[in-house]
Amino acid sequence: MTLRHARAAGLFAALLFSTPAALLAQDTVRIVPLDTVSVQVLGTPGPVLRAPFPVSVVQEAEIRRARPGLALTEALSAVPGVQVDNRFNYALGERISVRGQGARAQFGMRGVRVLVDGIPATLPDGQTTLNHVDPSALGRVEVIRGPASALYGNASGGVIRLSTAPPPLAPLASEHRVLAGSHGLLRMETSVGGRTGASAYRAYVSRLSYDGYREHASADNLNAGGMLHLARGPDEVRLSFTAVRYDALNPGSLTDSLLRVDRGAAFARNVEQRTGEEGRQGQAGVWWRHQAGAGALEVAAYALGRSIDNPIPNAVIDLDRRVGGVRASWSAEAGPLRWLAGGEMEGQRDDRLNFANQAGERGARTLDQRERVASASAFAQGTAALSRVEVLGALRYDRFRFAVRDRLVSAENADDSGARTMQRLSPALGVSFAATERLALYANVATAFETPTTTELANRPTGAGGFNPELQPQRTVSGEVGAKARVAPWAWLEGAAYLARVHDALIPFEVAGAPGRVFYRNAGRARHRGVEASAVLTPRAGWTARAAYSWTDARFGRYVVNGQDREGNPVPGVAPHRLDLSLLASPARGPFAGIDLRHVSSTPVADDDAEGRLRSPAYTLVDLRGGWEGARIGGLALSPFAGVMNLLDRAYNTSVTVNAFGRRYYEPGPGRTVYAGVRLSLGMPDR
Repeated sequence: MTLRHARAAGLFAALLFSTPAALLAQDTVRIVPLDTVSVQVLGTPGPVLRAPFPVSVVQEAEIRRARPGLALTEALSAVPGVQVDNRFNYALGERISVRGQGARAQFGMRGVRVLVDGIPATLPDGQTTLNHVDPSALGRVEVIRGPASALYGNASGGVIRLSTAPPPLAPLASEHRVLAGSHGLLRMETSVGGRTGASAYRAYVSRLSYDGYREHASADNLNAGGMLHLARGPDEVRLSFTAVRYDALNPGSLTDSLLRVDRGAAFARNVEQRTGEEGRQGQAGVWWRHQAGAGALEVAAYALGRSIDNPIPNAVIDLDRRVGGVRASWSAEAGPLRWLAGGEMEGQRDDRLNFANQAGERGARTLDQRERVASASAFAQGTAALSRVEVLGALRYDRFRFAVRDRLVSAENADDSGARTMQRLSPALGVSFAATERLALYANVATAFETPTTTELANRPTGAGGFNPELQPQRTVSGEVGAKARVAPWAWLEGAAYLARVHDALIPFEVAGAPGRVFYRNAGRARHRGVEASAVLTPRAGWTARAAYSWTDARFGRYVVNGQDREGNPVPGVAPHRLDLSLLASPARGPFAGIDLRHVSSTPVADDDAEGRLRSPAYTLVDLRGGWEGARIGGLALSPFAGVMNLLDRAYNTSVTVNAFGRRYYEPGPGRTVYAGVRLSLGMPDR
């Protein structure tokens, strides 16, 4: 670290150890046994300590308390191995990668599987868009840090399971929040919910208006969602829905020389062509569980509709999407054995139109095609607890059929219709050994299988329609060893080391004839290796401290482009070093405070940069938040709060555009920004 970074760390330490006495005096010490936390993300519930795979859990207070609700960075803070680049650009969304998997995404997410309340947010083709996820509505996050296609299929270089906040423990209660801040930030939220008998319900709606800290970066988002849970005898049913309407502009990335002139500027071409995205999406899901003796049947189904109008510098993309899927599984437990088996089917239909971009208006039609994806999967997994040893094995078969019908055919434009089939058998095996009651050692071998998405297949450098016949699925085999320890009832430590071999890695690039439009090619091989260490401390009620360090060394193996051998070059978009520190002191009543520190090392931006000259500089950020919990006026509870992001006002790049044409690699982040708001609760029990 530089002297500047050391000073930032010193500031964090000073705040950590000099918290006001008013906070320290709120609660008596309460032991929180972290090793008994059960996780669902591995398919069969079990304690974190005995899981032979690396799993991280983030709880509700860390996600929501006094956070502005702008991005998933707030829910994934201080999770080792997870890199979240919040672009502050709602036309593109965050870029999330796990151990370097997913770093290629120029918009949305790739290579990481996401579920929301058990319903897939990742589409059958492997693409994930999270516009419909409201960060302020989340109550829990579970993360598998590493390949998990044997459990979840396509695009499972890592898995993130998001759960919305549970209904309040009252028959009827409501919560309302409003906040305002720098750069025209205005956010309003309201939710209502409750429990009665074996039934529970919750619904929410939120509105975000944001001018952006850069030119041509405004956003207007409207989110809504809800759930209804019913239980009767051996049956449980959960209905859920989400909906979003958004309209956001895209300022584009900048060159280093443009950054030096004005970090708040947009790329001129993006302004001229009025780039951005306007979209609507609705998704509904149903989950049913029937307990039958020692076994249980689970069935889940979902449907999704999405439409977008997406001007990019050289085209206007009109996409209408319909998706549906169903999953059924049977699980049982007999003595030391737990097992699960089932199947899954999904379908996706995209109607895609491309037009020439004439200053943001639609010009001549350049692409007109219908794309279909159909997938079928069968899976099984079993866990055996044998005294101090626990073994988890899983096997999954996936088959995908991609088909395209070209509807723009003429004497000058050949018919590019066609189909491709991709399939894979994905195994995984993990072993955990309880060295003592407080220490578990584990090892695993896992795989990931990742098809190109329909967008990646349809974007062909030649300009032709149909699907790129040369683009192949990415395959990963990973080995890992690690340790988990409960050194005290309130202290949890974890460490892991891994090595992953990636074949046919999917890499983005741009071309001179279409700057701003992203195409994809396969690298022959790549190697990802790394070390992760983390600690979670909960010494008293409402107190949580987290620390996480990640070292990720991602480099190409065999990779030749235009006769140039790029073997040994770093994979762009992956920060080699990342350090996160977080402290939340949040008693049930009175003042509360939270502070987050994040250090990110310099990040490679181009895969042809063998000497490491083209990098986004390292940076360190400190965020501070606080407020008062539990003030009451009659039956109304008031909780004012405020926060400062980038407290030290550092100039930094929040994300990079990998292999951008014209060296427009950098997406600058905002300087010091402030926000303040109030939460009003009616009928809510004390936290």
